[in-house]
Amino acid sequence: MTGNWQREFPTRRIKPVDGMAVTAAVWEEAHEYHRLRQRFHESLYHGAGVVTGLEVVATDPPSTAVRVRPGVAVDPAGQVIVLKEPVTYDLGRGAEGTFYLILSYGESRPRADGKQQDGPLYVQAEFGLEARPTWPDIPGVELARVRRQGRDALIADAQDAAHPAPNEVDLRYRRMVGGAPTEVFGVAVCYVGDGAAESGHGAGMDHVARACARAGVRDGRARLAVDFDVPLGPELAGYALVYLVGRAPFNLSKAEMEGLYAYIQGGGTVLIEGCHRVGDGKQADESFQELLANLGVRLEGLPDGHRLLTEPYLFAAPPRGEVLVGERVVFSTGDYGCLWQGRDEGGPAAREAIRAAVEWGVNVVAYAVERR
Repeated sequence: MTGNWQREFPTRRIKPVDGMAVTAAVWEEAHEYHRLRQRFHESLYHGAGVVTGLEVVATDPPSTAVRVRPGVAVDPAGQVIVLKEPVTYDLGRGAEGTFYLILSYGESRPRADGKQQDGPLYVQAEFGLEARPTWPDIPGVELARVRRQGRDALIADAQDAAHPAPNEVDLRYRRMVGGAPTEVFGVAVCYVGDGAAESGHGAGMDHVARACARAGVRDGRARLAVDFDVPLGPELAGYALVYLVGRAPFNLSKAEMEGLYAYIQGGGTVLIEGCHRVGDGKQADESFQELLANLGVRLEGLPDGHRLLTEPYLFAAPPRGEVLVGERVVFSTGDYGCLWQGRDEGGPAAREAIRAAVEWGVNVVAYAVERR
């Protein structure tokens, strides 16, 4: 439903009385009242998303098509969409990039039953299914997305459902409804400089993502999808948080700097850390500070009572290292990414240090999600 639900919500219904003329207009108005009430119920009480089924799988053998299994969904307008039979959809070989597989609701024109030409007219509930590079203007429900690399690339099921590779079916952003609705937020782990990916900080962010689910971020309605080794470019726009990791001196290209700058200006949050357990984290920190200066980001100390210190976990100060904040940037010298893996510079980390670091990570994610 739209943001003007207060004006659209039906508050008047027909009261039948003996002898009243039940014309087609009266009949239509009486039934439209109940249809609208039902749509508002679905939209406001349950939300839009997949109710059951509608799994998207690759064909066997793999091709440029996917199969959508039977199921039920509710679109943002509160309209129930039902697929009674499996449907095959071919993405074709025409384009590359990220495609959203979107299910939408439709209705047929009024028409008579084929066997009773003189009988009543019927409106048949229908559905639409399309893959688009952008979200359409009509209400729809995302069933899956695919990041195509190569126009002739075949589509496969994800080997790792938590981290689908290019040309694999990505089901992480489906919104399931029926119970408490969930919102899916993306976290992009971006490695800069030589050997940064070997730090394993992406795996650490995975642990934080699971902790966020237990901590009830956004009243328990938030779920995180963590992507590793995401390039600094236009696709950052779809993420609530970018985790920038380095372990040696580095220089970004002009295109990478423009991509990061556009993400910050677009309202995204960036967490920056150098890995101090392996490599030269101090030199990485220096490169990060130079990068932020070139981007025009001024860093300041974390003030008392800052949102990072209070929600959902309370801290008097960051658990370790220095934390500076600027325009949508959180810069840390504490190397929390290693602690999130249970590691420290001297070997295994202490349990209390791990717990504090993970709780701090949950605060960072909650901060980014609320600002998105």
